[in-house]
Amino acid sequence: MMETMTKRLTNSNINIKAYLVSYLFLLGVKSSLATLTYSKSSPYCQCCSGPPGTPGAPGGHGNQGLQGPRGQNGFKGQKGEIGNSGIPGPQGPTGTKGDRGRKGRKGQKGECGIRGSKGMRGEVGPYGVMGQKGQKGQSGDNRQQVAFSASRTSRLGPVLENTIVIYDNIFINLGESFDPYTSTFVCKINGTYMFAAHVLCNLDSDAFGWIMMNGNYVIPMHGDQRAGYGTGSNTIILHLVKGDHVWIQLSKNSSLLNDYSTFSGFLLYVD
Repeated sequence: MMETMTKRLTNSNINIKAYLVSYLFLLGVKSSLATLTYSKSSPYCQCCSGPPGTPGAPGGHGNQGLQGPRGQNGFKGQKGEIGNSGIPGPQGPTGTKGDRGRKGRKGQKGECGIRGSKGMRGEVGPYGVMGQKGQKGQSGDNRQQVAFSASRTSRLGPVLENTIVIYDNIFINLGESFDPYTSTFVCKINGTYMFAAHVLCNLDSDAFGWIMMNGNYVIPMHGDQRAGYGTGSNTIILHLVKGDHVWIQLSKNSSLLNDYSTFSGFLLYVD
């Protein structure tokens, strides 16, 4: 029984001690709260506080929050001013050719232009068909004189086709029957005439020519280049009537050297 009493007393002491400890703890907490409250509200109690501590390190970035709802559309802004023109860009590639457009209207007639300069003399045209023989005229003066003689002053050929020889150096032209532009004798007085021609070839080609009458080959001449400067000549007497033509023709691929080539003729007697 004594042991039982002793145990009970012991347990009662323990409970009293626990109660005292709890009471003292609560009292200390209350006192601390009162001190904190007083120190915050009263500036005179700051002397009892210690220095502020070192700021802590910044915390890490938090997770991205959820996307908020889309807001309402704003009001339309005013039109801005026109900006400066930009620098022109590089030229693009040439495009494909377009379709041909429709024919335009006929334009107004322009003013007459300035008269151009005189053109170069053309080549001698072909001879026309010989006309019918005219009636016999009255007897003329038998003392009329007709004579001519001419030569070339430059080389001619080799010609690419049959060509009339032009004689640019005229020694005499009595009666003006020799045409200096075409180098053709044109009969003005019916009668009998004598003609003579002489040709001199080059070293590289022959001189083959003809005495022609009204487009007909009458008599040939030949200067052979194998002889060096080969020469050829011929003489003929012809009866002519007014309008007949006589000239010298150089055959294709032939050539003449210089003024050694001559053409002459004169009237023997009148009909």
